[in-house]
Amino acid sequence: MTKGIALRLQEKYGQLRKSERLVADYLKEHQSKRLEMSITEFANTLDISEATISRFTRALGYKGFADMKLALASESISTDRFVNLPAEMNESDPLSDISFKLLGALSSAMTETQKHLIYEDIQRVVSSVLRSSEVVFLGVGGAVAVCEEAVHLFLKAGVKATCHRDGYTQQVVAATSTDQATFIGVSHTGTTEDVAGALKVARTKGAMTIAITSNLESPVSKAAEISLWTWTPDTPQIPLYGDFLEGRICQIYIIYMIYLGVLFQSKGAAPRSLEETASTLKEYFLQNS
Repeated sequence: MTKGIALRLQEKYGQLRKSERLVADYLKEHQSKRLEMSITEFANTLDISEATISRFTRALGYKGFADMKLALASESISTDRFVNLPAEMNESDPLSDISFKLLGALSSAMTETQKHLIYEDIQRVVSSVLRSSEVVFLGVGGAVAVCEEAVHLFLKAGVKATCHRDGYTQQVVAATSTDQATFIGVSHTGTTEDVAGALKVARTKGAMTIAITSNLESPVSKAAEISLWTWTPDTPQIPLYGDFLEGRICQIYIIYMIYLGVLFQSKGAAPRSLEETASTLKEYFLQNS
């Protein structure tokens, strides 16, 4: 089956040069429109060279600009179709059908993720968290919610955990890390440059670095010592457009696995922390009720 432009952009975006990403961004923003311009007109519109456009088309697997234009013209991309949602869902579905389809899609995604887990890697992550003085979660956009959920869990279990969402702070924290720290970067596409950069820096400081991503060939994955793979659908998905429902639930699934491993292998420390935080919070709510 020939890959459409949306899927090609998702797979190759992280490998593109900065100037080539201008082309990718334009195509994503105008996905519902035919590309009627010549290569010269297109280059002038984006203020880049024709050579850059030619490199871009070849990077995506097309023979050239004309081949890409022909492929785009043959793709009937409709703005009525929501991307990044399970393909079997339709706008005309009643909510009762959507609930079953959503359950099936999320369950299937977690099942596929579970099939590809490398338990030795999960154990290495659990062991690293247990011996670390600090666990740092890195994410941008929707991944931040996953990182904050992880911090909430691990803090209650007695693990010093933090979450950083902006590139500046991620770089600072990574630069001041030590071999006593564990850094976990979350990125569905694996193309989040800030997260990849921070993982690289932290790794040079001796910290354990982990990536949770669907793309093991991505910059985020390659920057980490350990990569934990999450399943991704074959249907076209576009970065920065909506969210990846299956990807997000798979990220949470892996976080919960690490958390449970920490609970069960902490030799009683984590359960005691849970009891202490529960007692403290109970007192807090009683005083403020």
